[in-house]
Amino acid sequence: MTSSIEELIVVNDSGLLRMTLNRAQKANALNLAMNQTLAKVLQAARTDSNVHAVLLSGAGERVFSGGVDVREKSNLPEETHRQMRSTAFFSVLMELVDFPKPVVVAVNGAASGGGFMIAALADAIVATPTANFTLPEIDLGTPPLAGLVILSPIVGQALAYQLVQTGRTMGAEESLRHQLIQSIVAFSELNEKAQQCAQFLMAKNASAFAASKHWVRQSVKDQLLKAEQGMVDFRNIKGA
Repeated sequence: MTSSIEELIVVNDSGLLRMTLNRAQKANALNLAMNQTLAKVLQAARTDSNVHAVLLSGAGERVFSGGVDVREKSNLPEETHRQMRSTAFFSVLMELVDFPKPVVVAVNGAASGGGFMIAALADAIVATPTANFTLPEIDLGTPPLAGLVILSPIVGQALAYQLVQTGRTMGAEESLRHQLIQSIVAFSELNEKAQQCAQFLMAKNASAFAASKHWVRQSVKDQLLKAEQGMVDFRNIKGA
């Protein structure tokens, strides 16, 4: 599988599906086309026998992803475009939550909002010393319910709740202590270390790996569906 759009580069490298968010000038923010393509590629990769693992990274040296691009312009009515954007991003989360093959994310800097959520759904995160993670949605008047659902099983409900309610930034060292990330390496070593991590995981028994992941992520998937409905309810109340 080899595919790409300008903002998302997808290349199959001997069974390792490399996906690069290629929008560094816009903080690798995920526009509608990127989210739609991400979801489509991940869905196809589930059953592609030529894909054994996924490695996701962000272009540049400062930002992995600033999350969903809420400033994206469209000729569609604002509400229609907002709903399409939200639906496309949620499809990415649903593809990742129980993706049956190893997913490794290389975080080269800031992972904010939706970028943080995507990274947290990986099987392993390799990060640089300047990497940081934040869910700033509360300061934008939105509760990141999906982020709370994703983070709680990883760092614990108390810390996840604190991050969501304060919008504070968690640095690389703190993230390592809470086992959100697996290792911290220099930027010059990031790609190699992430590739080694992916190759290590893809060498494991594929069926056993997928079964264990499905089991441990089933409750997260169920809660994500509830979180999506919760966001719909919030927007309806807020718009009333």
